[in-house]
Amino acid sequence: MKRLWALLLIMSVSVSVNAKTTYVVGVQSFSQYYPFSAYSNRSYSGFNRELLDMFANTHHYRFVYKALPLTSLPSRFVDGVVDLKYPDSPDWDRDIKKGVNVIYSEPVVDYIDGVMVIDQNYGQPIDQLQRLGTVVGFTPELYQSRIRSGQTRLNESYKYDSLMMKLVSGRIDGGYANIAVAQFYLDQMGFKKGSVRFDDTLPHEKGTRRLSTIHHPKLIDEFNQFLSDKQEAISALKARYGIE
Repeated sequence: MKRLWALLLIMSVSVSVNAKTTYVVGVQSFSQYYPFSAYSNRSYSGFNRELLDMFANTHHYRFVYKALPLTSLPSRFVDGVVDLKYPDSPDWDRDIKKGVNVIYSEPVVDYIDGVMVIDQNYGQPIDQLQRLGTVVGFTPELYQSRIRSGQTRLNESYKYDSLMMKLVSGRIDGGYANIAVAQFYLDQMGFKKGSVRFDDTLPHEKGTRRLSTIHHPKLIDEFNQFLSDKQEAISALKARYGIE
């Protein structure tokens, strides 16, 4: 009997040592958002996943990734359906987050969202941008007044490669997108470098992507320390994905 109790005690200690605290991370359900992420067949992959897994493994956490449409992810985050959100920014979804104490990490990567155009249309006046394409769920905030007034018509695509094909074929005048993501799919599709380019003369948005939480500030402190301690490994990961 003593041996049985001793065995049970050892087993219980082993289970408690190996158990990992689990957190649910809210992520974007874009099927095409490389090099940052992709969600397909219930699998989340890309730079974002590898970075967050690296952090989780460092602290012996278990992260479960809950992919949600961009239209519902912010509200589900505020409602507490997920513990963490990545990516996030203090500049995003301000109306939904109003009155909520959201805690953000230090910046992870920079981003630029703007209009891609074919090379010969670079620098044209904004009034020439009559047909603006974007990916479903991706809102071109800086162009909303023009869209509401009818000066610009919005044309949505489900994938980045479809958006770029519409642009190259002349079905739209510009494609509003994350510039790094758009360039990734242009390269994948074999288009000549510079044949489609970011038009920085048109309104565009710059910012940084961060990890956020409402109820777990300790995780943000640990993540910030992770960003500092693992700079070399994170830089190598960025280089592998072609992220500056």
